[in-house]
Amino acid sequence: MGQLTEQYIRVRAKPFIVEVDQTTNNTEPKIETTSTIEKGSIPEYKIIREPLEGDPEFLIMDIQLPKVKSSKTLTLDIGTDRIVLLTRSNVYHLDIWLPIDVDSDECGAQFNKATQTLTITMPVLHDSA
Repeated sequence: MGQLTEQYIRVRAKPFIVEVDQTTNNTEPKIETTSTIEKGSIPEYKIIREPLEGDPEFLIMDIQLPKVKSSKTLTLDIGTDRIVLLTRSNVYHLDIWLPIDVDSDECGAQFNKATQTLTITMPVLHDSA
């Protein structure tokens, strides 16, 4: 039904930087990848169980970020047993494993500009057995 219109097939783009080995007559390009991302320093932090006695209901984590002016420069990923915090300018880099599994869907974080502290509240997962 109707006429076919002209079709274009997209070809994969070549890498932007290709290093060619000059010592051999090999026509196959040599591609090298390097990571230029520098990791920042590990900020001071503390993790508190709530309540202190018995089975914890929450983990509360305070992270001191004196070189951060706004929460807009932060990237925070919370998993069941891991926290990764990065800053846009690579000033800080935190990648830690949590001692207790938490409910990552119910976690909350607040950044206090006055004290330059990030507070993360994490509900603890309890075994249903």
